[in-house]
Amino acid sequence: MPIAPGLTHGLRHTRKTLVEELGTPSKLMDERMGHSDGSVQARHTHVTAVMRERLLEGLSELWEAALDVRTKLAPTSRVPVLDRLLAPRAWEAEQ
Repeated sequence: MPIAPGLTHGLRHTRKTLVEELGTPSKLMDERMGHSDGSVQARHTHVTAVMRERLLEGLSELWEAALDVRTKLAPTSRVPVLDRLLAPRAWEAEQ
């Protein structure tokens, strides 16, 4: 399945670059990007739960780091969901 319908071409490339930096296997990258690979190598490779877990951990680390940077720039947001995510980090920074 694609990451999400309607993603711009540039955003997809940025996402692919980040996923590559995390060392994600090609088969899982193709799956996440909505691509298919008809090569022999692709037919003999399978996505495993361990691959998915490593990707999840890597993306989660990137997300947490991005929230830390955002908190330092501005500890609150007018966007309610982002403000809820920033609040605990902002509180910790004050302590």
